[in-house]
Amino acid sequence: MSKRNAFISVIAGTVLLIIAVTVFNSCSGGNSGGGTSTGTVALYATDDMSDYQQVIVTINKVTVLNTGSNATCDVLTTLTTPSTPLKINIANLSNVLQLLSVAECPAVPYNRLHIEFDKSVELMNSAGTPTACSFVSYKEANHVNRLNCNGESCSLDINGAVNVLVNQYNKVALDFRLKDFDVDNFGKPSCSVTMKVSPIHGKEFERLSRHEAITGLVTNLTTSTDTFTLSKHHHSFTVLYSGITSSQQPALDDLLQRAQQDGLRTQVTTSTIDYASKTIEASEIFVKVEGLVSNYTTTNHTLTLTYKKGKTMTVDFSKAVVKGSLANDAWAEVKLYGYDGTSTNNPLFLASRVEVEYECTEPDDHKKEMNTED
Repeated sequence: MSKRNAFISVIAGTVLLIIAVTVFNSCSGGNSGGGTSTGTVALYATDDMSDYQQVIVTINKVTVLNTGSNATCDVLTTLTTPSTPLKINIANLSNVLQLLSVAECPAVPYNRLHIEFDKSVELMNSAGTPTACSFVSYKEANHVNRLNCNGESCSLDINGAVNVLVNQYNKVALDFRLKDFDVDNFGKPSCSVTMKVSPIHGKEFERLSRHEAITGLVTNLTTSTDTFTLSKHHHSFTVLYSGITSSQQPALDDLLQRAQQDGLRTQVTTSTIDYASKTIEASEIFVKVEGLVSNYTTTNHTLTLTYKKGKTMTVDFSKAVVKGSLANDAWAEVKLYGYDGTSTNNPLFLASRVEVEYECTEPDDHKKEMNTED
């Protein structure tokens, strides 16, 4: 049997890491004062369908650079104090462009993208079986965009033009081509993942018809006007959700109040994000909660989730997609879309997805966020 036929699975689909560049002229003190034109660089991730329920990676840094002029700009970096690794389950990013980071960069041309990420990657196959794997270098040593791994980290240099020009909007994507990933020895300590990456740009983007999404924290909720502020890092957006009907997302006001009260990560989906006005017209909103499962029952499809070190909520998962082996004492992330307060004794939060995490021990709230951005 060939090595390829011995692979447990080959992931189908495509993962795209997209840099969208919205540029404006920002001159400090005017041109005569030596001002610099800059651009707002928005970093996205997306995924076509995958055969795996979980493909969890940790990205530490994304930089655009020019190999001739030596110009560089960090679009995403977690190498700060305190360091907060950016974990992404790319299997959950089907047909959506998930915003990862926003940065200001000098308005100059760049010809390379540099990515740094953890060597370890967590997989869960279609049967719900998890395993820890490691990325390994691309098998063709002289391949242009090959992977380099050293110790516990890997890096990847991608050739491709990212021209940050004043008053223009440009995009470039990294095609991780999951269908070309090779997974060897799934379920064993020697599990390894070999991947290929190539850039996408220009007319190829015409085929990308996907909504954009951003995950942040809710503040300034005003239910009378259906608005709130969504904060991500040092950026804030005004969100209008009046276009979401109660039949789509029941009692959304109540769900958002809980998100604001408890500081829960909230994902807003929209056709586009307006970076100039910092406004978003939401088409969907989901609140994410991680916690310990108890009172799990398949009779009425409910469970109790204990989160934020002592807070609890009762969850109705009758309409949810369940990933992993759901059971009492499992650590899971629940994606909520609505609220049912008709029962005063036991109001229910409505889940669209319940995902059992790879490790079932309770983490520190500030150290582990399995699906930080998805």
